[in-house]
Amino acid sequence: MRKFLFVFILLIVPAFWAVPQKPDTAGVTFSTDTPAAVVKPVVKKITSAAIVSADHAQKQSLWAIFLAGLVGGFVALLMPCIFPMLPLTVSFFTKSAGKKSGAVGKASLYGFFIIAIYVILGLIITVIFGADALNSLSTNGVFNFFFFLLLVVFAASFLGAFEITLPSSWVNKMDSNSDKGGLAGMFFMAATLALVSFSCTGPIIGTLLVQAATTGALLGPAIGMFGFALALAIPFTVFALFPSLLHALPKSGGWLNSVKVVLGFLELALSLKFLSNVDLAYHWHLFDREIFLVLWIIITTLGGFYLLGKLKFSHDSEMNFVSVPRLFLAIIVLAFALYLMPGLWGAPLKSVSAFLPPMATQDFDLSANTGQSAFVSTDTTPHKYTNLFDKPKGFNPYFDYDEGLAYAKRCTNR
Repeated sequence: MRKFLFVFILLIVPAFWAVPQKPDTAGVTFSTDTPAAVVKPVVKKITSAAIVSADHAQKQSLWAIFLAGLVGGFVALLMPCIFPMLPLTVSFFTKSAGKKSGAVGKASLYGFFIIAIYVILGLIITVIFGADALNSLSTNGVFNFFFFLLLVVFAASFLGAFEITLPSSWVNKMDSNSDKGGLAGMFFMAATLALVSFSCTGPIIGTLLVQAATTGALLGPAIGMFGFALALAIPFTVFALFPSLLHALPKSGGWLNSVKVVLGFLELALSLKFLSNVDLAYHWHLFDREIFLVLWIIITTLGGFYLLGKLKFSHDSEMNFVSVPRLFLAIIVLAFALYLMPGLWGAPLKSVSAFLPPMATQDFDLSANTGQSAFVSTDTTPHKYTNLFDKPKGFNPYFDYDEGLAYAKRCTNR
């Protein structure tokens, strides 16, 4: 839009100053092109611009999914199911290979198979559902409610209510095959890691796949799994290349479980977005903006208290003092809770507005009568379908095309 405005100014302003007040049209030949001949190239340009814009948005969404997978993979490394296995696996490579080059080769192959396993999983999901199905999932109320329940289950698992595990027979089968040498042995070792760590990585992978599905991108699940697996695979190769770095790793302990619990609070907060989508789709008006904000404030406050050691779960280890990193993280979490509070009285909260229900769903808004509204409509006549859709604050929009077109014609004839 800015480009078109800039071109418009460059063309129109110089022409305005160059043309005299009484234009002389002598010798000027006007075009005899029909409107269709003029409009057709313009429509073609607009269509091509729309296609380019859609492609750009698709690339941006894929990059966002990849980065989310990458972050999720690095977070998964801090899970109790994976972090203790890191030095053990690297030590196995260095001892069995003998030479440093052999250890690096085995670790690289191990990482490659980790990436292959997770990317194949993402491709299988893509083939099963397809782009159309993924788009329908993102807007379907039933599936959004299913995603909400799924994330609540994942959050409960991270909070310690139960563990999501795969059948032990699968793990035993993979582990027995990992004793084989060569490529097959490396592949089954990677598969064993994927199965054993599922209780920790399953909720992260599930959340990532849900987010990828809601974007509707065809390759979203595969790209997300690639980023996740890449983050898991890199440390094995790096530590095999520089084994001395293993001594710099922190020791396993209760802090690993604290990472799981914090992720549980985060999963619980994200799940509310899908419940909000369901409420908006079916116009229940049961989960309005202030209800959403109250739950987010409570969740983030409880997360901050947990980081300070004021809230404990049955599987938490005893904490005699609060470390500096936990204190800083608690400050950030509690500050975010305070930042959300003005939203209960109508503050826009622009940094998180994309996650919140629309402002029109808020019942109590102090800014409604302060003159801060961008536009107040003077047309107060009732329009069609206003009982089916929520009106933006300060507007009285038309939801019926013919009714809106008729009103536009009346305005132009005044």
